[in-house]
Parts: sequence; C-alpha cells; structure tokens
Amino acid sequence: MTRTGSTGGTYSATPSGLSISSSTGAITLGTSTAGTYTVTYSIAVYGGCSALSTTASVVIGTAPSATISYAGSPYCTSGGTATVTRTGSTGGTYSATPSGLSISSSTGAITLGTSTAGTYTVTYSIAAGGGCSALSTTASVVIGTAPSATISYAGSPYCTSGGTATVTRTGSTGGTYSATPSGLSISSSTGAITLGTSTAGTYTVTYSIAA
Repeated sequence: MTRTGSTGGTYSATPSGLSISSSTGAITLGTSTAGTYTVTYSIAVYGGCSALSTTASVVIGTAPSATISYAGSPYCTSGGTATVTRTGSTGGTYSATPSGLSISSSTGAITLGTSTAGTYTVTYSIAAGGGCSALSTTASVVIGTAPSATISYAGSPYCTSGGTATVTRTGSTGGTYSATPSGLSISSSTGAITLGTSTAGTYTVTYSIAA
C-alpha cells in the first residue's frame, strides 16, 4: 500500500473478505477471499477540519492449483488416443519433452499412432495472472512400439523326408510359434519344423507376440 498525505487515518474495505489492517492498510493475501474490493482511508473530523475519505481499488485473484495424470501409461503406438485426467484449475496449456509426442496443447489428448515410442514428461502450465504466480505441474507418459512382424516358409510344400524347415521372420522378436491343426512338429521358440515327425497335411503357422 502506498499513501501520500495526512497520517492518522483508518483503513476499511468493502465488500467483506479482505484481510486488511485498519491501522496500516496492509493486506494479508493468504487469508483474503478472491475478488475486487474498494479500500477506504478515512480521517475523522479534527481541529475544525472536515472528515476525509479516499479510496483505491484492490483485485485479489485465486492462486491456480492443478494436478494431471495419464492413468493408462504405458501406452502402445497402436492404442488410439490417450486422455489426461486433470484436477483443479482450468485454462492451462499442455506441452511435452522431449519432442516426439503428438499432444494437443489445449486438451492434453495424445494421438498414440503418430507419437514416437519413448518416455515423456507432460507439463500443464497456467500463466501468471490476477496477481498470482504462474503454475506448472507434470506427469510422466511412456509409449511403447507396437509389434510388427511377418513370417514365411519359402520351401513349402515340404516332404516328410526333408529334415527341417526353417522360418523366415521379419520384424519384432520375442514371439512364439504355434500351428493348426495338430500334427506339425514345430518349435514354439524358433518356428523350425521337424518334417520327419510331422504328419502330412496343410497347416497354418501363427507367430504371436503378447501384449
């Protein structure tokens, strides 16, 4: 508070809600309610002089407060859209580091299919305003790479006297091999087929990678 002129007056405010010292005019912001106030400085009649009152306007803003989270993390690049859960103050913007995350600055929604796999820090920021400092809060988001693979048995058809048939796999590792119907002697880990112990027939071999 800055006062020029006569001393000895008292301070008051309307409407109620402003924590103000009547003697010094100092305002305790932490215990004041957000709003717009008129502060009046009053000097009573004294020594034949009339009373004096002068006013000033004071605006108190609400300090922003928020938290964000992405409950589904880790996500996969094939997963569609990841939505944010925000509690607290609205009006902020979303950003992410490092680059590579396709995130909406206004909603915090992440487009997983166009994002690069990795670990990101998403920041929700509210600019300073109404006398209050800026706010930023963060959440971690992990995105994994969607598996992709193809398999083939280039020598098919085979003969039961042919020894071993090997698979050609391109793409993601770590999967398992299986065959339908039963009768094919196949290694679940390598996809190799032991022809001598397999039953003649037509089979579908499946290479599977778990979620």
